[in-house]
Amino acid sequence: MLAIIQNTFREAIAKKIFIGYYIIYTIIILVFLFAVNLDTVEGVISLTDVKQSVISLEAVMTSVSYLLVLIFCIISSASFIPSLVDKGNVDLILSKPLSRFTILMSKYLGAVIFVGVSLVYFIGTVWLILSLKSGYWNFNFLFTILSLTFAFGVMYSIVVLIGLTLQSSVLAILANLFLLFVLCPLLAARETVIFTFVTSDVARFIINFFYYIFPKPGEINDITIRLIAGEHVASWQAVITSFLFCVVVMAYSTYYFSKKDY
Repeated sequence: MLAIIQNTFREAIAKKIFIGYYIIYTIIILVFLFAVNLDTVEGVISLTDVKQSVISLEAVMTSVSYLLVLIFCIISSASFIPSLVDKGNVDLILSKPLSRFTILMSKYLGAVIFVGVSLVYFIGTVWLILSLKSGYWNFNFLFTILSLTFAFGVMYSIVVLIGLTLQSSVLAILANLFLLFVLCPLLAARETVIFTFVTSDVARFIINFFYYIFPKPGEINDITIRLIAGEHVASWQAVITSFLFCVVVMAYSTYYFSKKDY
């Protein structure tokens, strides 16, 4: 398992994905550092309520960057699974004394760990800069690393499924874009948007059913912002149902991979 995870990292380095991550993150960090420097006299850091100002800035940054970082991570790692089942490569990997379940889960975990490590650098550096500049160390902001890594792991399960069945990274990316920017937000706003037009109890039940079975990246982001602010999280339903979605999708993916004749 460890060898395949390491192979995922080597693949990311070979495809310049590793370098791309850190270049883009470094640019964002430098822009953030410059913005913080501009504000040291009459900006966020000079406000009387430093604690609240820092929390507000971290919450705003999380809200703005959450989906963008998530999409960036998905796009950059979408080719891992299609490359796994490429003719020649899959023959070599399947010749190893490992079960197909172990092979696929190792590839999946390799991508998740890779993204998690890059987020430690990105979020950790932003947190360090803001903490040093303000003098207030909000450790809750580091929950963003876990939140983004978890959200990526959930959405990446879709990449795994499409990568195995259709062997297309483009379709996997498009499916995630549709879910992140169209379907999931629409289902989340079903009570204020959809149900104003849909009055049938049966139709509402079906819409609610789809809401609960699909992942909820927007709601996970909302939970993250509450954690950053140190507020009470009333419900973890979005995390639990998103996790169950990931488990079901990965279970079917491993079943498909184990039965597929390559």
